[in-house]
Amino acid sequence: MAKSSLQLKENVEGNFFVDSTCIDCGACRRFAPSVFGETGEYSYVYQQPETEPEKLQAQRALLACPTASIGTHQKTDLNDAKQSFPLELAPGIHINGFNARDSFGADSYFIQHSTGNWLVDSPRFSKHLVTAFEAMGGIDTIFLTHQDDVADSRDYARHFHSKRIIHRLDAGSTKDAEIILEGEDDFKIGPGNIIFTPGHTRGHQVLLWDNKYLFTGDHFSWFPKANRFGSFRNACWYSWDVQIQSVEKLKAYKKVEWVFPGHGHRSKVGKAPFPEYVDEAVTWMKTVQ
Repeated sequence: MAKSSLQLKENVEGNFFVDSTCIDCGACRRFAPSVFGETGEYSYVYQQPETEPEKLQAQRALLACPTASIGTHQKTDLNDAKQSFPLELAPGIHINGFNARDSFGADSYFIQHSTGNWLVDSPRFSKHLVTAFEAMGGIDTIFLTHQDDVADSRDYARHFHSKRIIHRLDAGSTKDAEIILEGEDDFKIGPGNIIFTPGHTRGHQVLLWDNKYLFTGDHFSWFPKANRFGSFRNACWYSWDVQIQSVEKLKAYKKVEWVFPGHGHRSKVGKAPFPEYVDEAVTWMKTVQ
């Protein structure tokens, strides 16, 4: 629980605040961009929510915060925000909230589909989410993009008897996964196409769902300030050159309509064909060393 005694001096006066336990994961800024800003070291409240939609977004951010660093000075009913998770972003595609500290606050997603539901990376193990997932038909498959965002996937797999998928090069902490992939070839399972995209880590993979929804883990995301897609140079743990090559591979998937990352901003693809956005990202990435 956030403590008012630890609230950051940058917070504007009002009900919501961020305290000094913030790890700057950015989750709150993605759920409530009109409320939370960044200093480069942590998030803070730069504008108090005024409208009902803004208040709901701020409450979702509070619930999503992996370190419980967001609080309110006044007692606030969070039930509507809680019941909104998993939150539908596109038909059958949901964001889970309840981000896990073990994955540094990365976003995770739930895909509801007639052939079996998927969890993409893992939120923290939450009674609310378990109940919600049960009501939506359970979890058949858990796709883990890479070793950083495994979080509580083992608990979900045990509860739902799910099959976890991860690449062998990133399976160090998930050696008991039910499906461990090897090599560089695409792996197709139902409407999902798993693409090997090393760079951020040696065994990073992304999931292309139904040819139009791209779940990118920590590989590729939208940069609002730069108004383009790209990757995080300062969070590349294996090889930037290899990551550039992996991003360039995404040009082959021309029908992508949405990009859903773990870290970084999610975004709908604009009017231009997706390969053009990939080209723009690669051109920029080649200028960064």
